[in-house]
Amino acid sequence: MARNNQFEWTTAFDNNSFVQDGTMYIVPTLTEEYLGQEAITNGYTLNLTVDGTCTSDNVTQCGAVSNSSLGTIINPVMSARMTTKGKASVKYGKVEVTARMPTG
Repeated sequence: MARNNQFEWTTAFDNNSFVQDGTMYIVPTLTEEYLGQEAITNGYTLNLTVDGTCTSDNVTQCGAVSNSSLGTIINPVMSARMTTKGKASVKYGKVEVTARMPTG
């Protein structure tokens, strides 16, 4: 769940983030490739507590339900979840990031 109270599905899937030739790629993917189109739009309950990937302290925010009658869908795009906590420490100096936004 995002801070704006909208459900967001971030994953640790290799197709959403990977390193190739020293470059880190963060790639959004379509949820329908993982769940199928019908699940996104009607009759599917996504529960991230079942597989242990929920990152919220409030477990009621760890799921989404699609229902075409109510007009609710599961977010059609997934992206990467990454953490650097405990991975490195910088006491002096700077960290420089070069990023390129996707087209479209």
